[in-house]
Amino acid sequence: MLADIAPDANAARPERSPGFGKSAGQRAGRAVAPEGDPSPSLDRISSLDRDSPQAGDPPREPTIGARDRAIDVLRGLCIVSMTTAHLAAGSWPWHVFHVAVLVDGAVGFVLLSGVVLGMSQRRTIERAGLRAGQRRLLRRAGLIYLANLGLCLVALGVVARDPVRTAEIFRVDSLDGPLPVAVAALMLQLNPHYTSILSLYVVLLLLSIGVVAALACRQVQVVFACSFALYVAGYLWPSLFTFPVYPGIAGAVNWATWQPLFLAGLLTGWFWQAPLLRAALASRALLVSCAAFVLATGTLGWVLTHGSAPWKSVVVQAFTEGKLAPGTIVMGLAAVFVGYRACSFLVTITYPILSPVARIGRHSLDCYVILSVVVLVLPGLYRYSPTGMVAVGVTLAILVVMFGWSHLRDRLAQRPNALPSRSTRRGAERR
Repeated sequence: MLADIAPDANAARPERSPGFGKSAGQRAGRAVAPEGDPSPSLDRISSLDRDSPQAGDPPREPTIGARDRAIDVLRGLCIVSMTTAHLAAGSWPWHVFHVAVLVDGAVGFVLLSGVVLGMSQRRTIERAGLRAGQRRLLRRAGLIYLANLGLCLVALGVVARDPVRTAEIFRVDSLDGPLPVAVAALMLQLNPHYTSILSLYVVLLLLSIGVVAALACRQVQVVFACSFALYVAGYLWPSLFTFPVYPGIAGAVNWATWQPLFLAGLLTGWFWQAPLLRAALASRALLVSCAAFVLATGTLGWVLTHGSAPWKSVVVQAFTEGKLAPGTIVMGLAAVFVGYRACSFLVTITYPILSPVARIGRHSLDCYVILSVVVLVLPGLYRYSPTGMVAVGVTLAILVVMFGWSHLRDRLAQRPNALPSRSTRRGAERR
């Protein structure tokens, strides 16, 4: 299951051994929320550097192992944004979720995936060592790779049934037979309509194997230097790093220019409990600055899409998304920060209303695959205007399907007689 591919770092898990300089006494007795009980908002989460609670002390707020409702809600909103973009572009929900214009749900989706991965990897490495964390990354990359091959098979089936769709998906007849098609799929050279993110994830997870090794050795500067060099190369020579729709036809996603966004999230998740980061995330001045930047750039994007200006081409180059431009990265970081703080506040007063969105966010990769399958299959079954009420109804129906799938996953995970996970069984054997 794709929820298992990217295990939720928001989910509480017991710590078994000290690590990264912490004593066993500091780790013993740390309060965490149970699997289904998300943590309160950002400002109330305790630091890793605090002492353990003593008998009779009031309970501490959950730390790195506990759920953070705000992250779940924000991930869910990113999926909603992507769903409106793929199924109802131009409708009123699309306008609501794309009011910032220069940034969208895909940017937040990738950034937040990095945050969750950073949390998960640090916890795994602290508990079981670097090799265990890297093996986990390899397993995740392999499962997402298989999911990507599955989408390629779906796309091939759609093209075989409806050759007219080749203009939207890819031209199989240009690959001279089944063997070249299979080789292209295996080499991530087939990326059907709106499905490049899975190929992107495979590459990003493989890059993360080296990144977490550097972080475990406290070589943060090496991560920054390598990421910057790769970004510059991708920006100057995009054809070398862009996933094709099929061999010879360039696609839209340049993985070398997307990786700084993902790694920024990974570093954030890795240092989630660092006092300096906690202070920055709780800073009112930073919140106001980021909100002003998002408002200004969102307004600029709206003006450009509703008019013309002599400097329009310069702004467009600074905020491109396929070849992720510097402006888009900064805008994405600022927008996600503002969104996180807003969600941190909202979940304290309206969580029952937002909980369906949070449930979708907890299984965001599963929901992305559902969306990708729908985008490939639905146009061959039923055509509709993406700007009308039918598009709104279709979008809502698919979101309901996503919620139902996510609810089923949660119910299965909470069964009393559910089999323990492979990592749990291995841990029990070691003990």
